[in-house]
Amino acid sequence: MMPKRQRFPIPPTADDIAAAPLVVKDALRGIRRKLRNISPEITESGLSGQNSSLLSPLAIATALFNETRKITSFGEDIARDILFRHRDEARLAAFGAAGFGRPRQKLSEGHRHNFVASRYAALKILARQLGADDQLILEQPIDTTYLRLLARFSDVSSASPSQNELNFDKIAISAIELEKSGAIQHPKSDHQTPHRAQLIFAALGLAETILNLSTIHTVESTLAALNLAADVIVLRKPSIAAIFDGFDPEAQLSAEFRLLAPPLTEA
Repeated sequence: MMPKRQRFPIPPTADDIAAAPLVVKDALRGIRRKLRNISPEITESGLSGQNSSLLSPLAIATALFNETRKITSFGEDIARDILFRHRDEARLAAFGAAGFGRPRQKLSEGHRHNFVASRYAALKILARQLGADDQLILEQPIDTTYLRLLARFSDVSSASPSQNELNFDKIAISAIELEKSGAIQHPKSDHQTPHRAQLIFAALGLAETILNLSTIHTVESTLAALNLAADVIVLRKPSIAAIFDGFDPEAQLSAEFRLLAPPLTEA
């Protein structure tokens, strides 16, 4: 009897199918990061010298790849500065309203997309602001966290004294869940990154809180809130580290947002 052929696994749910593009994008980001970190093993003199005929095809291909990378890097930097900035700004437009801080009747698929895209863009800005440019930021863990938060918050009663009241607890929970999700991948040699990641996600939650308390909702106000939150969280670094590593970090971080956000919003 012929053995049964193994078929390619089909995603079991619609949520898994929807997340597939993010998995592919994150995989490409990881490949691109590894290619950037390839160090040339062959010098130009090695190619033009007497022993160049002894080089293997793989070695020659590696040398040509590195030379091509040098030529294209300048144009790549220009494209990133011009095009990527506008793309990230478009993503940030939904940042303040795409969280779980305010009660809503029904969350659409568009809310899920805005949550993932806006937080990915915001994390890139905060990573630069907090000196973590070398971190790899992934979207699929953010998407997984969104689904987990959606399920968690759907079990909680939405009754509140005011339908417009900001829920500090949900913003704090979101920030902590994102920090645990693996959305930020860091080099193994960077021993400071776990604490740095805590600062980044605390700043993310604080910026969201400021924007939800503010009446101004523009890309400029979002960028200002992110930069302000990053500066303030750095000053509160000992407190933030103690919160994430302490007892009941969700309640403690919520209290931190209640303390910091209102005066920062008024300022």
